[in-house]
Amino acid sequence: MKKIYMYILAALFISGNYGCKKFLNQVPDDRLTFDESFATKSTVDRLLANVYSTLPDEMQQRFPANGYTAGPWTGASDEADYTLPSSFSNNLNSGNWDATTGQVNTIWQLYYRGIQASSNFIANVDKCTDCNVSGTDYINRYKNEARALRAIYYYYLLRQYGPVVLLGNNPIPADAPIESISIPRSSFDECVDYIVAELDAAAEGLPALPTANEDYGRINKAVVHAYKVQVLLTAASPLFNGNTDYATLVNKDGKQLISQTYSAAKWSRAASAAKSFISTYPNFSLFKKVHPTAPSVFNNAFVACRDVMLTDWNTEVILAKPNGDVTNLQYNMTPNHSNGSGSDKGGSFLSASHQLTEAYFMANGKPTDDNSSGYTRTGFTNFQAPDDNAQRSVHNMYVNREPRFYVGITYTNRKWINPNTTLVTNFEFNGNAGRGGISNNDYSSTGYTQRKNRGLSGDGGRTSVMIRLAEIYLDYAEAAYEANPADPDVLTYLNLIRDRAGIPQYGSAAGMLPVPADLRDAIRRERRVELAFESHRYFDTRRWKIAETTDRSILGLDIGRNAATGFYNIVQQESRVFEKKHYLWPIPNGEVQKVPLVIQNTGW
Repeated sequence: MKKIYMYILAALFISGNYGCKKFLNQVPDDRLTFDESFATKSTVDRLLANVYSTLPDEMQQRFPANGYTAGPWTGASDEADYTLPSSFSNNLNSGNWDATTGQVNTIWQLYYRGIQASSNFIANVDKCTDCNVSGTDYINRYKNEARALRAIYYYYLLRQYGPVVLLGNNPIPADAPIESISIPRSSFDECVDYIVAELDAAAEGLPALPTANEDYGRINKAVVHAYKVQVLLTAASPLFNGNTDYATLVNKDGKQLISQTYSAAKWSRAASAAKSFISTYPNFSLFKKVHPTAPSVFNNAFVACRDVMLTDWNTEVILAKPNGDVTNLQYNMTPNHSNGSGSDKGGSFLSASHQLTEAYFMANGKPTDDNSSGYTRTGFTNFQAPDDNAQRSVHNMYVNREPRFYVGITYTNRKWINPNTTLVTNFEFNGNAGRGGISNNDYSSTGYTQRKNRGLSGDGGRTSVMIRLAEIYLDYAEAAYEANPADPDVLTYLNLIRDRAGIPQYGSAAGMLPVPADLRDAIRRERRVELAFESHRYFDTRRWKIAETTDRSILGLDIGRNAATGFYNIVQQESRVFEKKHYLWPIPNGEVQKVPLVIQNTGW
């Protein structure tokens, strides 16, 4: 574990390009150099930006843990198959990973470096001599931004590895002896209480919302509050709330790391935090938009659900990572059109699963597994998608679906997203994006690709949405239901999501659908499609303890055939390995060896 701490100070300067080589080689004059690095606001701003740099940019999941904290979440969930042979998600899905795997160690190390960088910044920013600008004292604000970021990084570790080592609020000296930093893991509840307390404390010294253009993408009270909701929802969920599978996960002194007693109060605490967010920050609202050429309830919902991810800093965005490089992500989603060029010809790497295509509702608001929904796996119909200019003969599986389906999925005989081309995608074996004409792995393994988050051709950088209001509404609906199934707010906020999605709400009034008998299932279904491809599904199936069922296979179309010979048959494209131990990542083996007080997760 000492390796974590030894890297922190070097990382702080190396990644910021602050003349670190001279600094690290100076003895004994390094303290003067260190003090000077915090002396001016211009350098302090860059140091704080370095603290921010540990926030994950999930647009980079093509290369997870490759020097940053992006994860393999989309391809390692039942949303998609990442067809790149080198993708780490394939290792996860095949069970070919353990406590010695590089990515397991990298993400652990990077978050702890971010934690230590935060503590170093907090401890030294008072040295700034010009951080009072026109009467505004930036030191306190910057301290609280770093304090919140430190808590956020602990949360990211917590949801991935379970209970972690809490280092305290003071930075660890780079030359600290191993004995002084041999700290056991805290219990899960202790971690949660620490993170929440730190978020609450940091919020007191932050503005409620952005007050200037340069504040967008920075931590404020609303962002801190939203993370608090995430932390408490995770803590209330079955994986961590009385999970007896972790009965033997105890420290060497016998401390139980995950409570064996279920607590309904944890759901109430999460619901209270979510409701408080909604009432405290009325500035946020679900993004709405009118279709530019054919306004209707359906078409308006389509452009709203599409553009909420594409319109920077719209009314729904609580936190986004600014200036994200979308090049890799857009290439991953773009079919490998043989008759395409430039950004209209991609790698087809993000192959959406057939399970996800059937998870979207029908236009009448009913799930596809409802016999009265009208969904069928046979036949063809002439149908015009909401972003198309003509009717096309498409399989009935894609006809009369809800607007979010057309936002999320590219299927065969769908006009490509670029309005300036006439490209129509065809994933059949001999189609223009089919396997037959592609000599490498750049084809869809399922007969679909992800469409959501794909901007227009030539898109450069844009924000990467991290938290939006729809998530808070769904968090609240879930927590409120688990705390009290009769709470009327459950339907209120579930229906707000459905209304924006352009499908009927649940209730007893005219035009509504009957309230589902299994409302928990309805909430989870809604969350699955509303937040599809936003790095939630991987963690949702784990915190709900259903990944043993959901993460065993990927279904798709029979891509080795054309339509006439069985392309539309549903087949298993990938058999996956998921064991109980996979609910949590292992603690890196090197850390356990260096600090024996850090015990390994169950099953590893």
